[in-house]
Amino acid sequence: MARVVETFGGMTAQADEAGCGRCFDKGEVELLRTPDVPLPAGLVRRVAQKDPSHWDDQPAIIRRVLPQVVVVLAEGEAESDLIARGLAAADWPRWPREQAAAVTGFLDAWWTQTLRTKSPPIPASAVFESCVTASSSVAPWLARWESETGPLAHRHLAESRDWWREELESDISPFTWWRGTEAEERAAWHEVKRWLASRARATSRQKG
Repeated sequence: MARVVETFGGMTAQADEAGCGRCFDKGEVELLRTPDVPLPAGLVRRVAQKDPSHWDDQPAIIRRVLPQVVVVLAEGEAESDLIARGLAAADWPRWPREQAAAVTGFLDAWWTQTLRTKSPPIPASAVFESCVTASSSVAPWLARWESETGPLAHRHLAESRDWWREELESDISPFTWWRGTEAEERAAWHEVKRWLASRARATSRQKG
């Protein structure tokens, strides 16, 4: 979180950003055009969660609110997947290396901390879905889950499998706000399903 604050501190919306006049008033947009002014938490959520078409330059908007967005996510935002959609739409992996690395570092830390916490603010399944949505990839988050061998990570795995019971029995993924193609989304969910199946087999062998 500190790295995100350091990297994105002082950034603002574009000087001519108008925003969606129906959803954001002139005073709110002016705040977004002003550097380093703390924003109301409700505004941060609305800015990050709205459809990207609400902004003239959505990536600049996301950079502006990121120092507070990471706090909102870490504290347990119920609609974290919508914020993740905003991140994905901003195409942050194509940002300058230092900026992209700061976002990656936060997502990895958020996911790792969730797996190591007995009662995280939101379920591990929701954090996983948000990290996947933000990055349009399942691989790094499955790899992290694989590397976490403690009992808490295993418990989160069992709880997530129960949460995804209906999706696991169908081809419908839980990635509601996936930004890629339908085929890419389906392939990503199949990758998760294969991984979950392999983990179940490994657990069964250990018990046997």
